[in-house]
Amino acid sequence: MTQIILQIEDTNLIPEIEKTLALLKGVSFKTITEVPSKDTLKAIKQAKEGKVTHCKSSTEMFEALSK
Repeated sequence: MTQIILQIEDTNLIPEIEKTLALLKGVSFKTITEVPSKDTLKAIKQAKEGKVTHCKSSTEMFEALSK
């Protein structure tokens, strides 16, 4: 079975898309909503606040992470 993943920003479009897909023979769909983990939300907040580390190379990045 082949799968296609759609990322849709405007959730108002989902009912229309589902109706359209339902017209296609052999096509099924499942709506999945991803909820970011607490760690991910914390990282996003820190990045928005400018709390980031800049590294010139992957070696420097791994050295910073091992501290």
